[in-house]
Amino acid sequence: MGSVDFLHAGRRISLDIAVSVADDSPMTTPRRLLVDSQNACDYHLVSRCVRQAWLLGWNRATRRDCSHRRGWLTERLMLLVRCFAVELYAYSIMSNHFHLVVRYDPSACERWTDEDVAARWVDAFPPTERGKPVPERKAEARELLLGDPERLARARRTLGSLSAFMKHLKQPVARRANVEDDRKGHFFEQRFYSGALLSEEALIAAMAYVDLNPVRAGIAERIEECRDTSIADRLQDNSEGALAAYLEPVTSGLPQGAASMLRPAVAARDYVDMVTTMASAIRARADGESVREAGWLAKISALRRPQRAYGPKDLLEQWAARRQFQLREVPLPV
Repeated sequence: MGSVDFLHAGRRISLDIAVSVADDSPMTTPRRLLVDSQNACDYHLVSRCVRQAWLLGWNRATRRDCSHRRGWLTERLMLLVRCFAVELYAYSIMSNHFHLVVRYDPSACERWTDEDVAARWVDAFPPTERGKPVPERKAEARELLLGDPERLARARRTLGSLSAFMKHLKQPVARRANVEDDRKGHFFEQRFYSGALLSEEALIAAMAYVDLNPVRAGIAERIEECRDTSIADRLQDNSEGALAAYLEPVTSGLPQGAASMLRPAVAARDYVDMVTTMASAIRARADGESVREAGWLAKISALRRPQRAYGPKDLLEQWAARRQFQLREVPLPV
C-alpha cells in the first residue's frame, strides 16, 4: 500500500492506494509500451544512483562532497536537449537521483534534413583528441557523416530515441565519476522511470513536483534558494516580457511548433507564483498550519506514486486501451 496526503478545507486527508506489483507495473513494462513511438507526448523521467547512494551530493560512505557532479549532469543535459528530439520543461538534480519533465516527439528526427542530423550529431558527440573535444574538426566530422548514409541513418535513429537520450546523458557523467573515484561498474541504475503526462494539468503538476523537490527534501525553504533546478533557471530571466509569455521549455531540440502539441497555456508569471505558493504551503504543512491551493497540492502529491501515465480518467482509459493494458492508474485529483 501507498498513501497520498493533501489538505482540503483546512483538513489533512490521507488516501491509501494499492500499489500494483503486477508485470505491467511502471518498473517492469517494456519501454516501447510506455513511450509512444509515433506521437509527441510529455513525460516525467527519473533516474537514480545505484543503491540510491548519494553520489551527486555529500557521500556519507566516503565522507566526500560530490555535489560538483550535478554541474556535470546539468551541462550534459543542456547540450543533449538541443540535439535530440526533446524539449526540457523542468529538471531537478538531487544528491542520489534526478528528475526531468520533457516533451518527446519521435517523428521529429524524420523531418530533419541530412545536414540537420549531421550538425546535431557532431554537436552532441564532437571529435576528440585524448578525451577532449576538438571544435576545429567539427566541420570535417559533419562532412564525413554526410558521406556515410548508413552511419547517418543510425545517427538519425539515435537522436530520435528517448532511451538513447537518457543513455548518452548518464554515461559520460558515470564514467567521469568512476575515474574520479577510481571505481568501476554502474553509477546509475540501469532502468529509468518514465510516466506519460496526458494533459496540461498533468504536465504542470509534474513540473511543479520536480521544481519543488529541494523544498520537499528540506534543502531549501523558498524557490529562490533552489539550485540545480529549472525553477532557478526561470527565475534568472524575470523580465516583464518573459513573465507575461506562455511557459516555454527551458531549452529545446524541437523547432517551434514542430511537436504536434500546443504549448502549455499558462503564463510564466502564473507558474512562478503557483510554485512560490506551493513552497509556502509545504512549509506551512510541516508546521501544521492551514494551507490553501489544496487542488494543486493534491495533484502534485499524486506524482509521488509511480504510474505508467497521469491524467484525467478518460485519457487514462484511452491510453491503456491503445496498449491493451488493464487500467491500474489513479486519475489526477479534480
